[in-house]
Amino acid sequence: MYQALYRKYRPKSFDDVVGQDFVVKTLKNSIINNKISHAYMFFGPRGIGKTTIAKILSRSVNCENPQDGNACGKCNSCLKSINSVDIIEIDAASNNGVDEIREIKSKVNIVPSELKYKVYIIDEVHMLTSGAFNALLKTLEEPPSHVIFILATTDPQKVSDTIISRCQCYSFKRISVENIISKLSYVCKKENIMIDTAVLQLIAEHSDGGLRDSLGVLDKLSSYKMDKITIEDYYEINDMITEKELNEFKNSILLLDNKTIIDKIKKYSDSGKNLIEIIKQLLISLRDDIINYYINDNKNNINITEYQKLTNIINENMFDIKKSGNPRIYIEIMLLNYINNSKIISQEINKSENPIKNEKNDSKIENIVKKEVKKEKIKEDNSDKEKEDSLINNSNLLEINDIRINNVLAKADKKEKIKNLSLIDSLNEYVFDQKIGYIISEILNATLEAASNDALILSYEYESVVDTNLNNLEKLTKVFNEKTDSNKKLAIVSKAKWDKVKKEYINNTKNGKKYDIIEEPDLVIKKSQENKSKNAENALDLFKDIVEIK
Repeated sequence: MYQALYRKYRPKSFDDVVGQDFVVKTLKNSIINNKISHAYMFFGPRGIGKTTIAKILSRSVNCENPQDGNACGKCNSCLKSINSVDIIEIDAASNNGVDEIREIKSKVNIVPSELKYKVYIIDEVHMLTSGAFNALLKTLEEPPSHVIFILATTDPQKVSDTIISRCQCYSFKRISVENIISKLSYVCKKENIMIDTAVLQLIAEHSDGGLRDSLGVLDKLSSYKMDKITIEDYYEINDMITEKELNEFKNSILLLDNKTIIDKIKKYSDSGKNLIEIIKQLLISLRDDIINYYINDNKNNINITEYQKLTNIINENMFDIKKSGNPRIYIEIMLLNYINNSKIISQEINKSENPIKNEKNDSKIENIVKKEVKKEKIKEDNSDKEKEDSLINNSNLLEINDIRINNVLAKADKKEKIKNLSLIDSLNEYVFDQKIGYIISEILNATLEAASNDALILSYEYESVVDTNLNNLEKLTKVFNEKTDSNKKLAIVSKAKWDKVKKEYINNTKNGKKYDIIEEPDLVIKKSQENKSKNAENALDLFKDIVEIK
C-alpha cells in the first residue's frame, strides 16, 4: 500500500528533525541528564513537527539505553513503543469534553503495562472546553511519577494560563526555505523524482514554513507528472498563473488599466484559478522587484513609489481577502480603488503643470524649467490633494468627528443601522463609475458600527485608511448622500478606537450615564492661496524670454 511522503519521511529520531534545533537540543539534554518534566507544551504553526517530536520524546524517555538523547531503536521498550498501549494519542478537536478528560483521570494511576512511562499526547489542546481544562488541571499539576503529558497546539492564546504555567513550554518556529528545499531535494533523490530546482524554491516559499505541507505538494506533483516536473506543472495543480501572465497582470495594474484588470480577473476566475494564490504571487513579485531595485542601486528602471504603494495596499488587505466571502469582488474593488486614486493624483499633477509651447527649444534650459515646475507642484499637490478650492483645519475636523461619534451614541438606533446597511449596499452599482468609484469603494470597505437618524459611524481596520478618509470626509459625505438620497453626517474611526469607545459606552450605559447631544462647530476653512515655490518662480522669471509659459 502506498504511503504518503510526509508519513514515509516523518522523522524517527531527534537527529532527523529539520529546523527545530533549539527544541531538539534542549529535549535531548533533558534525557541525557535525566531531567524529564511531568508535562510539556509544544506550540507553533501547523506542519512544523510538534506531534512528531512528541512521539520521538515518548519513545526516547522509555528507551532502556538512549544514545545521545535518542531512542536506540533496538531495546525491548523501543520495539514495544511503536504500538504500545502506554503511549496514548488524543485528538482534542474531536475529544474535547469533560467526560474524555475524566476518563484520563480515572486511568492515570494505573501503572504502565509495558513501558517505564505512560505518555499522553494531547493534540490541538486549545480545542478543549473550559470544563475539560478545569478537569485536567489538578492531574496536570501533580500527576503520578509514571505519567508524562505532552500537549500540542497551534493556538496557545486559547489555552488557560493555569494550564500553561504547569507545563515546560517550547515554541516551535517556521522552518526556513533553505531547510525545506534541502529536505525536498533529499526526498526527490530517494524517490527518483525529477524536478526543476525552481519548483522546489516555489514549494518552499509558498508552504509558510511547514514541511508537511511542502511534502504534500511534492507528493501531488509526482502523481500528476510522471517525467520531469516543471514550474508550469506547479502553477497548473495549484490554480496559479505563469510568470509571463503574472508580469502582464502586474503591468496592467501599474499602467492603471481598469478594463484589462477586470477582464483578467474574470478570466482567472472563470478558468478556476485561485485568486488568493494569484494575489500572493503578485505580492511576492512586487517584493522581489523592490528588493532588486535597492540592491542593484536603482538600475532597474521602475517607479519605486508606485511599487511600494501597491505592495502596502495588498499587504494591508491580505488578511481581509482571505476571510472574505467573495475574494473576487474584494480584489476587484481594492485594485480599482488603487488605480482610481493614482489616476486622480496624476491628473492633478498634469493640470497644475504649465505646458511649454515652444517645442523647438528642446534644450537643457527647457528641461530645467519643466523639472523645477513639476517638482514644486508635486510637493504642493501632495500636501493639498483632494482639497480642491479649500483646506480644512485638521484639529477642527478631528473635533467634529469626535462630536459626531458622541452624538450617534446619544441617539443610536438598531433599526437605523439596519436601514443604513441597505443604503450602503445599494452603492455597489456605482463601484465602476470613473468619477466616484474610488469614493464608493472607501464607503463599501468600511464597517457600519452604529447609526442614528442623522449620522453614521464607519470603521476601518487601519489607521492610515482612517487618516486618508478623514481628509476626504466632506467628499465621502456628499457622495453618500447624493447616491442614497439621504442627509446624513459621517464619522470615521479605526477598529481599535471603536472597540474602546464601544466598551466605554457599554460601561457608561450600565452605570446610568447618558450621552448629551453636543453642537458641532463650523468647519474652519482656509481659502487656498496660490503657493508657488520661489524656486519655480525664479526659474520661470529667469527663462521667460526663452520659453513661453501658458
